[in-house]
Amino acid sequence: MYAAANLLAGVWLALVQPSRARDLSMIDEWCRGWLFHGQELYVDPHATTDYPPNAIVTLAPLALMPKAWLAPVSAAITFCVSPLLAYLVVRLVCPRAPPGAALVPTLLFLCWGGVRTLLEFSRLSMTLAFLASIHPDRRPVASGVSLGLALAKPHIAGPMMLWAIFTRRTRLVAVAVTVVAVLFALYCARARVGPLGVVTGYGRILLSFYSGADALVGRTSLRPWWIALAGHQAVGDILWSVGALVLLIVPCAIAMRDRNVSDLRSAAAPALFCLWSLLTIYHIGNNLILVLPAFVFLLLLDDPATVWWRTGVASAIQIAMMLDIPVHLASRVPEHGALFLIARDFDRVVVLVTFVSVALLWRRLEQGLST
Repeated sequence: MYAAANLLAGVWLALVQPSRARDLSMIDEWCRGWLFHGQELYVDPHATTDYPPNAIVTLAPLALMPKAWLAPVSAAITFCVSPLLAYLVVRLVCPRAPPGAALVPTLLFLCWGGVRTLLEFSRLSMTLAFLASIHPDRRPVASGVSLGLALAKPHIAGPMMLWAIFTRRTRLVAVAVTVVAVLFALYCARARVGPLGVVTGYGRILLSFYSGADALVGRTSLRPWWIALAGHQAVGDILWSVGALVLLIVPCAIAMRDRNVSDLRSAAAPALFCLWSLLTIYHIGNNLILVLPAFVFLLLLDDPATVWWRTGVASAIQIAMMLDIPVHLASRVPEHGALFLIARDFDRVVVLVTFVSVALLWRRLEQGLST
């Protein structure tokens, strides 16, 4: 009942609050400008297009529909892929589980606050990325095309691309890269601009948004902690970069070690790649769907000795996702108190604890201690 009410509330908000479609309208304008007028979106020094060129081509069909249809169609797509995403994650985590095993994780996921936001493409991107992971060896071309299209949002689909690279799924990676390259070439051809100028302009835009003293601060990135620890923004950014690379070693090593493992243990790597993205890159609240693979891993792991540990972490995830504490609590308490710090960093702490928990549980499974 809560899940159904949550989804229906999302539909209602999408249809009656035009302000929620602001980002969607901006993407639509980018796509219309490129498709109909050959507009260049990156080379201009004042450009602010933070979607990559391949995303503009992937989402260009938006420009073909009447503007009045934009919000309803986008909301309908996100509405439909929401349960599908949870089902695909369960299939990845536990391929041999009966169909009914996906019911509880799916319903819990549909209770998350971010699911109410339907006018966005993160869920579609993540669904395509996890669709590519279901039979990557038997259908490398179809899986590669799915992953290539998913990379319209690199910070969402990138974790699964890393998983494919470090599990040495060469054909899948090659097809995905080819798809991105073809879409990039189409963008350059229509905009009549060289690829170097596009890459340079896009890099400048990303640096202006996500680096420096005025960088956007994500809900889960550890960058603010590193800057606070260093007491200096530039030094903090160096520590943040080094820390991100060190943290990346964990899922990379697990993915390489579990290349030929077909049980639940192999799901730890994609879950950790997703958590690494949250801990490293700028993400808004809607992108906390990247916690889902780790959440399902904790729920479906059959290890009685760790049931309280797993249940505690999974419960913290569910509370964080449903209550949206940094938004609803941090704005209601004094800004300099301990309660404010806890509320502001609640999602950050939950994601970090989940990362450590999944890594330790993988180690337990790897040592053969789980029943």
